[in-house]
Amino acid sequence: MDWPRTPVERIPRNRFKPPFCPRRECPSHDRLEFRWVRDGTYSRKCDRRIIQKYWCKSCGKRFSQQTFSCTYYLKKPKLLPLIAAALVCCGAARQISRALGCSHTTVICQANRIGRHTLLFHSISLEQLRAVREALALDHFETFQFCQEMQVGIGTAVGRLSHFVYGLDPAPHKLGGIMTPGRAKRIKSLVKRRGPLPSGSYKKSVERILALLIPKVPDGEQLHLITDGKQDYRTAAQSHINSGKLRMDIFSNPPRRLKHEPKSADAKVRDQAMFPVDLLHKLIRHCMANHKRETIAHGRRVNSIMLRLYVFIAWRNFVKDKSERRPQNKTPAMDVGLVDCFLNWKQVLSRRLYPWKQSLASMDSRLYAMKMETPAVGRNKHHDLVNAY
Repeated sequence: MDWPRTPVERIPRNRFKPPFCPRRECPSHDRLEFRWVRDGTYSRKCDRRIIQKYWCKSCGKRFSQQTFSCTYYLKKPKLLPLIAAALVCCGAARQISRALGCSHTTVICQANRIGRHTLLFHSISLEQLRAVREALALDHFETFQFCQEMQVGIGTAVGRLSHFVYGLDPAPHKLGGIMTPGRAKRIKSLVKRRGPLPSGSYKKSVERILALLIPKVPDGEQLHLITDGKQDYRTAAQSHINSGKLRMDIFSNPPRRLKHEPKSADAKVRDQAMFPVDLLHKLIRHCMANHKRETIAHGRRVNSIMLRLYVFIAWRNFVKDKSERRPQNKTPAMDVGLVDCFLNWKQVLSRRLYPWKQSLASMDSRLYAMKMETPAVGRNKHHDLVNAY
């Protein structure tokens, strides 16, 4: 994976060369030949570091070395990697703010910025991934937004051997289980007060994941998909199965059992086949404060939930060892050939990424702009900032 390891802030200003003009409307924004001249310096207030300024000969606009940094436009840039590490250590916003000595709103804003960056970072990793040659285990991680009556399934596709997380996709769906009078009354009050409840399907979610991964399968080969017995999975994959691009193995979930009862043979086979995705879901429950079984830190918007999960999979794919109980000295990204060493959070956040320079999927574009709304939330704020990307 072609990704710079040295953060922009650590490059001496006399050695740094801007790769392109950061102005989207500039003719040199996408050109290989970029003409610029140095145009003085300025001192950044937060750390008194001298920043080099530049002038673009194509559009006549000015920019600086800091424009290409993830800490661009931040007053406390040192908090960015610390917050990223705390988010995957089961830290909630107010807990992190108390530990770092800042406001909880600072943690929330920077966490959203890290989430948007890791979303683009994951998109780049998939673009530079040569091919998908291993079997994938696919299942939906069940959580909720705003309240427990608004359930969300998050599709997760995990490599069978590498444990690399290839994709995430949200699927808000209707409430499952028994409709008790208390539940019915609460849903009625939410619908009356804020609008209709979100609805969706696992089928659309799986279709979007397959549309992302099928082009990565080499010619003449099939994508091997392992799922449980949800009918929506089979329906979504049927067209790819008919075309010969997909092979699907289904392992139905066994009936619930008591704790003291031994597992059946079918349950053992299912658990072995679905182990990578089940392990990922356990790690999410263990490492993310908003996905604990009993928590007061649950996510209010599906957008925020997804951005936090992109932070988590960046940590899972590039920062964390594949196994900590049996260390293998390699990450899932190393296993699929994307990188040749471990990355830390400063390296993951070494460069600023621009959404308009990448070919994002439609769902990723909505998540980046925070346009996936939760009707029960009074104000669904979209991300339309220019300077604070």
